[in-house]
Amino acid sequence: MKKTQYLSVMLIISLLIIFGFVLTGCSSETTPLTTKTSAPVATDAAATEEQITTDAPIAAAGDCLVGSWNLTDFSAYMESIKNNISMDSGGDVTFTSGDFSGSATFTFNADNTSKFVTDNFSQSFTMAMNITDQTMELPITLTINGASSADYADKADQITFSNQNCGDMLITVDIAGTASSMDESMFGEPGTQKLYQYDCVDANTLSLKVIAVESMDLAPMILTRVD
Repeated sequence: MKKTQYLSVMLIISLLIIFGFVLTGCSSETTPLTTKTSAPVATDAAATEEQITTDAPIAAAGDCLVGSWNLTDFSAYMESIKNNISMDSGGDVTFTSGDFSGSATFTFNADNTSKFVTDNFSQSFTMAMNITDQTMELPITLTINGASSADYADKADQITFSNQNCGDMLITVDIAGTASSMDESMFGEPGTQKLYQYDCVDANTLSLKVIAVESMDLAPMILTRVD
């Protein structure tokens, strides 16, 4: 029983970390926010001239990423997390989840800055644990509010973040009626972090796949262009 309880705690921690797109190390309590201006991104003159003079109807991969994107389909991502964690537990721990609520918007600017803005973005789960011959269910709700920012670079189809700033991002976790909060960034730990693989499905649809969790093959999140 103690082993099952320990396993359940570790699975909750794993779920919350992966759910939060690899939430690590950007606590405003331990990492001072920086006001240092990032060095300007060098621009290849030939590439700039080509972009200005060429009237191409289809944007290049990097160009399609630029803009604001609302998170609209979270189901496949959540399902892949649940399946991976349940498999790791040998079936002793399973998860069910409902639809998410609130809004979450990623913005990738042409100057290689980015931000993540949320307004009561919330996801609820129920974790069921098999203990001896009984099943215990534990309700979990994770809510994210506020905004964080980072510089980004995209190479081929992968996004790397740096100069992460936690901003006023606040994550609240309620486990069976007991709530706790943490200040975190959605762009990975401070420093440089290769976090997402992206695909511009079409002009208005973006797929973001978390690749920083090497031990899991996670399904992508689907976002819809705002502007």
